[in-house]
Amino acid sequence: MFTFTVLGILLAITSVLLPKTAVRFNIPMRIAAVLLVLIGSTGSAIVLVPAGYRGVLLQFGAVKGVLTEGIHIVMPGINTVEQLEVRTQKEQAEASAASRDLQTVQCTVALNYHVEPTSVGRLYESVGSEYRSRIIDPAVHESLKVVTARYTAEDLIRLRDKVKAEVHTELVNRLREYHVVVEANGVSLTNFTFSQEFNSAIEQKQVAQQMAEKQKYILDQAKLEATTAITRARGLAESAKINAEAFQTQGGKLVLAKDWIEKWDGHLPTVQSGSGMIIDVRELLNVKADKTKE
Repeated sequence: MFTFTVLGILLAITSVLLPKTAVRFNIPMRIAAVLLVLIGSTGSAIVLVPAGYRGVLLQFGAVKGVLTEGIHIVMPGINTVEQLEVRTQKEQAEASAASRDLQTVQCTVALNYHVEPTSVGRLYESVGSEYRSRIIDPAVHESLKVVTARYTAEDLIRLRDKVKAEVHTELVNRLREYHVVVEANGVSLTNFTFSQEFNSAIEQKQVAQQMAEKQKYILDQAKLEATTAITRARGLAESAKINAEAFQTQGGKLVLAKDWIEKWDGHLPTVQSGSGMIIDVRELLNVKADKTKE
């Protein structure tokens, strides 16, 4: 719109400088110049603030107010408008920090945030339109450094949810004074990486823990087997004691018979005579039975 104004002024100057022989062009050129100036002036006075933005109204560079979404009329040449986004925005940064045990930690931090719509004027006045590089990125790096210094490298992996919650709280506190709001669950920590030496140490520790668990299992099995053997021996000793007491009573023969029956496999024994012959008791019983039948 400023271009139309300039063109109108140039056209008006040209019409004045034309020779008298070209006077017939003066009136049309002057009319066109006036129209161009009016278009330029009117266009500069109209400002459109789109959805999801707020306009910071400036008067000779000083903040004078905040314009909401929609069409606004301002004083051209006196007022200007800087538009700032108030929708949720995402900032992702690669951050490096040191753990409590002095291990170097590399991490990707993703942050979702938005600017308070009613406070964009104060944000612009104190920081300017480059607030992402001036306050968001430094806050992300500093918050991660503060939190990781509280934990060992191993705890950073094991307690990731707790670490993320503390980074979130740290960012909320740091950005609040600049009227920047961190969204609920708006912080994500991804790609935790450590030095190669630390990774090797973790791997060796895991192997050692697995070996220790294996040895513990073997020891527990040995203890169980020893306990079982002791229990079995005590049972046998108790049984022998009871049998010995039974022999000293009138029922001793019954005890022997009971033991013989419990140990019998259901087969009659074979015996060897003094002459070397093997006699099967079952055959003798069969012969005797045949003779009885006759």
